[in-house]
Amino acid sequence: MNNRQPSELVVMKSLAFLAVVFQSALLYVMNHRTLRPEEAVMVGMLFNFVKFSAPVFVFLAGFHMAQQTIGHYPSYVLQKGKELLLPYGFWAVVYLFLLAKDAGWNEWVKQFLTGDAAPHLWYVVMIFQFHVLAPLFALFFTWLKTKEAWTKALISGAVVYILFLISFEQVSTSSLHYFDRSFFAYFFYFLLGGVAAQTLQKWRKFVLQSIPFNTFLFLALFIFVGYELLTFKTIFSIDLKAATYLKPSMFFYVCSEILLLYALSITIVQTKSPLYTVLRFIHRYTYGAYLGHLFFIYMFAHTLNTAAPLLQGVMLFAVTAFLSVGCCVLLHLSPVSTLAIGHEQKQWEWRVSPLMLLKK
Repeated sequence: MNNRQPSELVVMKSLAFLAVVFQSALLYVMNHRTLRPEEAVMVGMLFNFVKFSAPVFVFLAGFHMAQQTIGHYPSYVLQKGKELLLPYGFWAVVYLFLLAKDAGWNEWVKQFLTGDAAPHLWYVVMIFQFHVLAPLFALFFTWLKTKEAWTKALISGAVVYILFLISFEQVSTSSLHYFDRSFFAYFFYFLLGGVAAQTLQKWRKFVLQSIPFNTFLFLALFIFVGYELLTFKTIFSIDLKAATYLKPSMFFYVCSEILLLYALSITIVQTKSPLYTVLRFIHRYTYGAYLGHLFFIYMFAHTLNTAAPLLQGVMLFAVTAFLSVGCCVLLHLSPVSTLAIGHEQKQWEWRVSPLMLLKK
């Protein structure tokens, strides 16, 4: 059984999708344009600013799972496979033809299974593991609810996660290279989402009350992770790989940003502005648009080649977000809807206005 989804989660999901698109646009500019040092610094700082997408998606997955009752496990996994893996397979093949058409079959299979067919597909490989382990997480959340041990669970989880991040530098250079896309590498954000779901009213109150302190904390952490990015190599050779989720500083930074993003989402919901309407619409197609957005970046990047790389990044973001969501809307009406975006085909709805009938 699923409970009604809080409206702020709809907003958060759409904002996380837009953050992914902006990251991809900035990454394209960084990799395909020759940037002056000041332009590279600006790209790096903007990249850090929107570096919350994957943890937010995991947070949302934890929130939803904590509210679910897992009935028939095989049916649950099959349904999630249909929603997540079918579109993943479709877009992975598209990217293999687009980005690795000269690779051999062995390399194709490896990239398909590991999520390396495109830079953003690793997320699907990681998030599906949470659904495979859904019964265990459901039992864990039920146990926490019985014991009322939410705070203890968060503190213990944070300590374990920080110790893991400290040791990850050694793990990443070993044969366990792909451990970074295991569920354990993001489990704290999943736990945080589950705690938020089970203590929703207290969670909302805490988020709103923490805004003054957390705003200054976020600014301090933003400066610090920016400093790490700039000093990872040199200011003349900025490497966005330094902005990895798997380091302690980024953990604190992302947690702070999740709290601010949740507060912002509550505010957007309360205002009922046109922005809220747009974000609600985008929310319906975030997964398919997430998978397909890189295709549009590569298709249209050359046509948006401007003298100012940052302007190109912003334009590429806007065009890609619009086209990827628009493409999903059209695919939703087609027979390949389930395969491409994970939704059942939507039937055309012809609505006739009463005024039109009166005119006749």
